[in-house]
Amino acid sequence: MENANTRKVSGLGIAAIMSMFLVAMGFTVVTPAMAKFAQAFPDKNFVLISTLPTLFVVITTIVTGSVAGKRFSYKFLAILGSLLFLVGGCAPALIADFGTILVCRAILGIGIGMLSPLGNALVAGSFEGQKRASLLGYGTLFMNAGGIVFQMLGGILADINWQMTFWGHGLVIVALIMAFFLPEPQKPAETQSIKSDAPKEKMGKPIWVIAILLMVYNMINYPIMMNLSILFIERRAGGATAAATALSLFTVAGCVAGLVFGTLFKALKRFCLPFGFAICMVGSAMVRFGGSAFVMTAGLVLAGFAFSIILPSLMTWMSISTPQSTIAMATSIIMALMNLGGFICTYWLVFIKSVAGETTLAPINIAIGFFACMAVVFLVYNPFKSMAHAPVAEMKRE
Repeated sequence: MENANTRKVSGLGIAAIMSMFLVAMGFTVVTPAMAKFAQAFPDKNFVLISTLPTLFVVITTIVTGSVAGKRFSYKFLAILGSLLFLVGGCAPALIADFGTILVCRAILGIGIGMLSPLGNALVAGSFEGQKRASLLGYGTLFMNAGGIVFQMLGGILADINWQMTFWGHGLVIVALIMAFFLPEPQKPAETQSIKSDAPKEKMGKPIWVIAILLMVYNMINYPIMMNLSILFIERRAGGATAAATALSLFTVAGCVAGLVFGTLFKALKRFCLPFGFAICMVGSAMVRFGGSAFVMTAGLVLAGFAFSIILPSLMTWMSISTPQSTIAMATSIIMALMNLGGFICTYWLVFIKSVAGETTLAPINIAIGFFACMAVVFLVYNPFKSMAHAPVAEMKRE
């Protein structure tokens, strides 16, 4: 089942593709430093330092997906994206003005938005069969591993000085160097271009449900991540480094979930989503009520494991809800709205503060209730009823 393109991609080319996944979570460098930013900018909406890039990721991801391999080569987009990432990410280490920092964060978002869709697109366009499935799995691992490194680096640097945190974005130099070795899936890109002249199929309606659900999920879950360093300090459970360690374990748990998802889906089938949301609820409750670093970290581990069950479950739902020809666009819409949720959470926190008077515990209370409701909804509604055992069978064929 492997095509010629599979054999043409060298080991160095594969490594270059994996480097695109490695830096996809670069914006998380600042997550462990939120308490430091609160002290540095007490009269500013400092949350924007973390959330503003996601707005530009949304816009740029959609644009990049429409021009990659057509108007611009993957290599060019990867090099330009890496340079914008490097400049926008590291410049605030030398700047103390809040407004200028936000401009830099917008540039960072554009860079990440250019890089984030490239890994999946290159794997899908250059490989087939089991090789493609394996590399997509490795891509997820590299993405999570990158998130771990970025967060740990950010936490360590934040404990030195809040501005030092931004130097953590320098890790993108790896992707910048490797970008010069990226393969170009020319034939698949041309095939897609020819197929686009045919009558277009309509995208399935559940795509918008999935996209909005992930947008709300991100909007509600993101404050838990951002407030973690504040909770650790308030409860005397540690500083930025301890919070970074907990956030890294969130990602590690996601890696584990990604590895066992196939087996778990085979065992639970339609109950994967209620299981994932229930575990997310328990993990959030542990962060909310835990009085020690151990309990809060354990809660984040559960939440990380749950998210990496929920996301592939929803993507499986997506794959059976829309024609094959619309999957690329459907994926772009879902990922774009999911990232948009990270930006909207800034104003979600403003709303919560106007109602509850604080933005540390109230968002977690709402998150617990949301996850509980979703667990019940998917316990009653089965989004996989039309596929029977198709995903499992398909995985076996691969």
